[in-house]
Amino acid sequence: MTVILKNGFLKQQQSAALTDTGRVVKVLVVNLMPNKLETERQFAELFSQLTVNVQVTFAWMASHHSKHISEADFAKADYATLPDLQNSYFDGLVVTGAPVEEMAFEDVDYWSEFKDFLDWRETHVRESIFECWAAQAGLYADFDIQKQVLPSKLFGVYRCQINAQTSLTAGFDNLSMPQSRHSTLTAIDDPEVDVLASDPEAGPVVMHAVKTRSTYISGHPEYETNTLFNEFHRDMGKGLPIRLPKRYFSAAEPANTWRGDSVQLYNNWVASLKRVESRV
Repeated sequence: MTVILKNGFLKQQQSAALTDTGRVVKVLVVNLMPNKLETERQFAELFSQLTVNVQVTFAWMASHHSKHISEADFAKADYATLPDLQNSYFDGLVVTGAPVEEMAFEDVDYWSEFKDFLDWRETHVRESIFECWAAQAGLYADFDIQKQVLPSKLFGVYRCQINAQTSLTAGFDNLSMPQSRHSTLTAIDDPEVDVLASDPEAGPVVMHAVKTRSTYISGHPEYETNTLFNEFHRDMGKGLPIRLPKRYFSAAEPANTWRGDSVQLYNNWVASLKRVESRV
């Protein structure tokens, strides 16, 4: 279907803005990843395969001191900040991962702003998805669930079992999910958080809380075929300890075994956004 980009670095490269006159699900993506353009492209490609039209607005943490992108560049791309969004309302919110898993949450420079986004979410967003680091951060801020730093990077594609049949997991027998992180969650024992999918090695992978109207996903369903391959070579180039991603290669080539599951997962989510009565 159609993806309408309201702003962002990817929109700057388009020859013309896409328009649509049908029902559009409005999604705000808070982009915490270092390569903003790559992440924008990943989500635009994923959303383009959904069965509904999606209008995407990108936002960033203004309190973060980026090493790669200046405030002028963010302004040129018309990236939104939280003050810009005070009078805006969205069907869905997605907060991406960030390469800060080994840091204490309170030591992340935009931690206070992240929590402000969570407060804003309560009155301006119907449903939210938090991915990778943001999932761990969201569970910590919402339910005081602490992460655990791993001795080595969890890296590869993990086929998860479905623990509960809900509207989000409808159509799944199991679920493939790319993982690329240095921390994890142990068993979730909070009765307000339901573990919908998990893996013995990756731990809880898809969690949902009715209280916060939020889904917490420990991996990266938006990743493209070569993303893990590129991350492997990036870490190798930096001299970091890294092993080949697990269950990723077929005939020595990267194989995307998760795309269909990612599309199904996000299709289930946006379908729920169309059903839910507005609470904002």
